[in-house]
Amino acid sequence: MATTTLHPNTLAFMRELAMNNNREWFNNRKAHWIEIRTAFEEFTQALIDEMEKYDDTLVGLTAKNSVYRIYRDTRFSADKTPYKTHIACFLSSWGPKNSGVPGYYFQLGCDEAYGLKGTCNLGGGIFMPTSEALNAIRQEIFYCTDEFLAIMNEPSYKKYFGTEFFTMKKLQRVPKGYPADWEHADLLKYKDYCTSHTMPDKYLEGGKLFEEVLKVWQASVPLNRFVQRAMEEVRN
Repeated sequence: MATTTLHPNTLAFMRELAMNNNREWFNNRKAHWIEIRTAFEEFTQALIDEMEKYDDTLVGLTAKNSVYRIYRDTRFSADKTPYKTHIACFLSSWGPKNSGVPGYYFQLGCDEAYGLKGTCNLGGGIFMPTSEALNAIRQEIFYCTDEFLAIMNEPSYKKYFGTEFFTMKKLQRVPKGYPADWEHADLLKYKDYCTSHTMPDKYLEGGKLFEEVLKVWQASVPLNRFVQRAMEEVRN
C-alpha cells in the first residue's frame, strides 16, 4: 500500500553512507536499507497515483520502474565509491525511467548529483533530450512564444523555478536557423529544459513533504505538456 511518508531514518542513513561509502558498511546494514527503500517506493507510488491525475502520460507507471538503484556505475568514473548517497525517483512520460523524455524528478540525500545542491531537489521538464527532440522543442518555443512565456510567468511556476532552466550546458550563440537578434533568443540556447527547486529543510521533517512535492511537480505540468506536444512528431 502506498504511503505519503518516508522512513524516518532516510536522511540519517544517507549521511552515514556518505561517511562510510564501502561495501562492508553497507552490507552490514542491508536490511535497514531495504526498509528505507521500500518506504521510498511506497512514497513514490503515492506520488504517481496523484500525479497521473494531472499528466496522463504517467498512467500505468509504477514505483518499481521509477526509483533509481543505490549502486553507482563506476565503469567509466575515476570515483570508485560503490554507492550513491542520495535516493531518487523519476516519473517518466512514455515508460519507466526513459532518458531524454519529459518527467518529474525527486532526489533526497547529501551529494550534488549533476550539480544539484542542497538536501532535497526536485522538478520537471526534460533532461538530455536527443538532438531531434531538442530541435523540436526549440522550434515549438519559437513558433509558440507567447504560450511558452505564459507558462514561465505563471505565479506558481515563478515561485518554485524562477526564470532560468536547469541545464548541463547553455549555448553561447543562438542555434543555427534562428535569428540572432530575436528578442527571446536566449530561450533557445538551453540544452536541457528542466525546472529545478531546492526544497527547504523545514519540509523534510513531519508530514508535509508529500504535499510540497506535489505542489512543485504540479507547477511544472504545463511545461511538461508543452514539451510532450513538441516531441509528438519525433516520437513517431
